[in-house]
Amino acid sequence: MAPPRHGDSLPPAFGFLPVLVANLPPLIGVLWLDWDPETLVAVYALELQLLFLLAGAKALFAGQPPVSDRESGVISVSSNDLVAKRGSVSVHEFLPPIYPRNVPFAAAVIYGGAWFGLFISFSLSEVIAVSDVIRHPAVLSSVAVLLIGQLGETGYSYIRSGRYADVSPYSVVEIPARQGFFLMAVLFIVPFIAPVTGAAGTTLALVGFVFAKLLFEWSGFRAERDGGGRLTSWLSGPDSDSALEPLDVPDDDPSAAIDVDRRAVAATAVWRAVTTTGPFYATMATFVWLGLIAIVAGEPSPALRSGSAFIAFLLFCIMFCSDIVMGVLESGWVTYRRIGDQLVAYDRLTGDTQWSAPVGVLHNATVVETQFSDRYFDTRRLTVKTGGDDDDTERTLGPVSNPEALIETFELPIRSTELSPLNQWLAGIAVASACLIVVAGATLLVTPFGPPAGWLYVLLLLPFLTAVPKGVWKLAHA
Repeated sequence: MAPPRHGDSLPPAFGFLPVLVANLPPLIGVLWLDWDPETLVAVYALELQLLFLLAGAKALFAGQPPVSDRESGVISVSSNDLVAKRGSVSVHEFLPPIYPRNVPFAAAVIYGGAWFGLFISFSLSEVIAVSDVIRHPAVLSSVAVLLIGQLGETGYSYIRSGRYADVSPYSVVEIPARQGFFLMAVLFIVPFIAPVTGAAGTTLALVGFVFAKLLFEWSGFRAERDGGGRLTSWLSGPDSDSALEPLDVPDDDPSAAIDVDRRAVAATAVWRAVTTTGPFYATMATFVWLGLIAIVAGEPSPALRSGSAFIAFLLFCIMFCSDIVMGVLESGWVTYRRIGDQLVAYDRLTGDTQWSAPVGVLHNATVVETQFSDRYFDTRRLTVKTGGDDDDTERTLGPVSNPEALIETFELPIRSTELSPLNQWLAGIAVASACLIVVAGATLLVTPFGPPAGWLYVLLLLPFLTAVPKGVWKLAHA
């Protein structure tokens, strides 16, 4: 890949030119084509939806680590352990490296964009016919021009100039999220301008709206580049004050290396998606599907029902699959190396050390017994503490297919890695209750039994229904 060109002769503001030019069609529409407020709002709402997707792609390349305060932004991924991963992956010579730690940010901004789009659609449907405005050629062409402008700005000012190396994923995903707040604030005002101000006042107000939107675009551009100014600082979200501390790892060759079992890692990620996050994603997708149908006045056509169902199903697949991918990326390529008296967790995918600890301070090692994949693949994972009283961090080792070698290599203080026997009665109840939920849902979906919308209630209540077999399964390990 070509090196970043921070020293280009063109001024930095030149990178904003594609966005500036792309905003001319809406301005022309207001001044000379007599656009109404609803059309202008619809154009910018559609553009912002596409910006959420673009921000998700840009976040993957952000080179700076996330901020330490992960709960201070609009979008939070504080509970995802993948955010702490070190290193990057090169996928193509013409693209910057992708950082696995940024995948949760990319996924979160896409989820947020889906909910934002649903909220905007509901709000607009109270005053305009959303489907009619969206099908208008002027709206579609203006959105296409705006998107091309954003892609041009991304290609020149973000990728070609090497600016991706100087920003954190927070600063990338926070900008469209906070621009969304501006659009939502205007949304409740613009459609009601015409009855109050008349034609001349409406035109003036819409021109002001276009320039205000450009101001937010420019502030967002500056926020990604160098910050400065109250509006720019607010748009950029939390400061990227984090820095990855270098790890003190010996340069010697490892005397032993033990890889994690990637089959068990993948099975664990799938199991977690099916039993924990998947039901919530199914409920979320159902709300999106119902919302897309509800925003259209009158009886929805079969094409609308099937099209909205496809969009909701696609959103579910993206969320479900991304959750599995993040689970595999977190530890699927980890190798535990013994270098001198150090345990070094090295990731083969990113080619970077994740953490290290002296073998002599490892204590409180215990076997994790609640993972179904460990029983199926006969693997083991251990939790171990790696410090003293002031810095006592708990780490998870594994899953590994040869736990005895892991214990011997790193002198772990544990006698046995045998798993406690399952409580057969409780395990049977957990499996039976899960099967009952599946059978009941399938019956309501493909047979005429039950109420007309019974399957819908199953989807909406799925997170609460799956909590029963999941809780009983945990009890079976106690």
